[in-house]
Amino acid sequence: MLDTTNVIFEMADEIMPKLDPDGVQKRDRETGLPMWTAPMFGRGRAIGRKWSGQLNVTIVSAEKPAAEDGDQVVPHDLEALPWVSEQNGKARNGVAFKASGLEVVTAPAFKAA
Repeated sequence: MLDTTNVIFEMADEIMPKLDPDGVQKRDRETGLPMWTAPMFGRGRAIGRKWSGQLNVTIVSAEKPAAEDGDQVVPHDLEALPWVSEQNGKARNGVAFKASGLEVVTAPAFKAA
């Protein structure tokens, strides 16, 4: 689990179902619940250790999370999962992010035109 103290998360786009190559929504192996992709920006605000980045977080939830583009959110039970794969003799690696849910902290205020 990641410590999200001093981190601000903001939705970068709409949440979409996580699909397999056949276009079927993926399900979590452990729980059987549907998986959703939540693109977001993260900003670390700790003194002397500021950072920012864009990440896709997989949300495992029976229902699509209610967060929308621009909402400030808190991911619940955020995990970083390192991965390695090999295809055609080439190794690839990265970090996948997974959470059990999202809590909307604030929604953006829009002015009517």
